[in-house]
Amino acid sequence: MPRMKLTKAAIDSLRITDNTRVTYWDTELTGFCLRASQTAKTYYAKGRVKGKPSWVKIGEHGLLTPDLARRDARKILSDLARGVDVNKGRREEKTKGIELEEIMEKYFVARPNLRAGSVTSYKSLISNHLSEWLKKPMDEITGEMVSRKHLEIASNVGQAQANKALRVLRLLFNHLSVIKDKPIDNPVIRLSRARQWFKEERRQSLIKEHALRDWYDAVKEYSNPVAIDALLLLLFTGCRKQEILTLQWSDVDMEDRTITIRAEIAKNHREHTLPMSDMIFDIFNQGLALRENEWVFPGQGPKGHLTALDQIVATVIKKSKIAFCLHDLRRTFTSLAEQEVSYAVLKRLLNHYTGNDVTAGYLIISTEQLRAPMQKITNRIMKACLTKETKGKVIPLNRGKA
Repeated sequence: MPRMKLTKAAIDSLRITDNTRVTYWDTELTGFCLRASQTAKTYYAKGRVKGKPSWVKIGEHGLLTPDLARRDARKILSDLARGVDVNKGRREEKTKGIELEEIMEKYFVARPNLRAGSVTSYKSLISNHLSEWLKKPMDEITGEMVSRKHLEIASNVGQAQANKALRVLRLLFNHLSVIKDKPIDNPVIRLSRARQWFKEERRQSLIKEHALRDWYDAVKEYSNPVAIDALLLLLFTGCRKQEILTLQWSDVDMEDRTITIRAEIAKNHREHTLPMSDMIFDIFNQGLALRENEWVFPGQGPKGHLTALDQIVATVIKKSKIAFCLHDLRRTFTSLAEQEVSYAVLKRLLNHYTGNDVTAGYLIISTEQLRAPMQKITNRIMKACLTKETKGKVIPLNRGKA
C-alpha cells in the first residue's frame, strides 16, 4: 500500500483513472489513511477491537482538511485501542430516538416477502390504534404506556383488536433490537408479565349442513356473476379470501384441471396446487366467458380484481337469514371434508403446515391423489345444496353482466 504524508496539495493531485480504490497510508500517524477512487476521497482510521480489524470512516476530503481528519483519527484510534467499538456506538447513536413510524417502514423494507395483506393489516392496526405514537421515539414508549393503551383499545374497540395492535408493536420493537444489534427492553413484555393479554377464543362459526340449501339459493340469485363465482369457490375449495380473489388465469390449468395458489399469496408462503372437482371446473369454464383481463375475478378498482365481497355477503345474509363471514366458508368446507377424507389429505387440501409432525413430513400426497377426495367433498356439499331446481347439478348462475 502506498504511504505518503497526507496534505491537501498531495491529496488534490491524486488521480485514479480506473475503477479501483487505492488506500494511501499517512506517514505521520499510523492507522490514518485516505481511500481514493474515481469519484471520492475519504479519510479513515483503522485499528482493532478485541483483536478484530475495524475501519472507521472519518469524512470526505474537501469537507475536512487533512489536519482536522488526522485530529479526529487520533481520538478514534485511541478509543479503538481502549476496546471501544466506535462503529457500533455510531449505529446506536443513529438509532437513538428513532420514531415508531420510521421503524415500521424499516420493518417492511427488511421483510420484502411479507404478504400484501399483512402489510395492510399491520399499518391499519398502528394507524387506527396507535396513531398518536407514530412520531414518538421508540425509547420513550414505556411499559406503563403500553399497559394503559392496551386497556384503552379494548374498552373502545374490543379485546381482539387490542391484542393485535400490541402484538404488532411488539414485533416492531423486536426489529429495533435487530437494527441496534443488541437486546433492548421491549415494553410490550409488560403485558405478559402482568398477564394482561386477553384470552381469545378461536372462532368456531360455520354454515351448518342443513342450512346450505337456503344459503346456496340466496347466492345464485345475486346479480353479479363474478362475485357469485368467487363466493362459491371459497366454499368448494376451502381456500382463503385473498387466495381466491387474487387468482390469475395463468394460475388456472383447464386442461389439467388444476388451480395453483402462488407462494406469495398463500398464507404460509408455500405454493399450493389443487385439483378441480366437476363443480369447480364448471365455475371456471363459465367464468372464461366473462374474462376481462388477467384476473379470474375482475374488478373496477385500481388493482384490476375484486378486493372485497361485502355486498354479496350482506345480500345473502339478508335473503337467507344465515349469518356468516367469508372465513366461515373455509370452516364449512373443513367440517364436511373431515367426514369424507383422511386427516392427512385434509391437511394437504387446506395447505396446512405440518409443523413438528414428523410422520406427516413423510406423507407425500400428489395433486392427482387429491382429485378423488376433492370430488367426494364437492359431492357432499352439493348434496346439502340440493333443491328440486338443481337436483345436485351445476346450473347457470346469472351469467349476464352485472
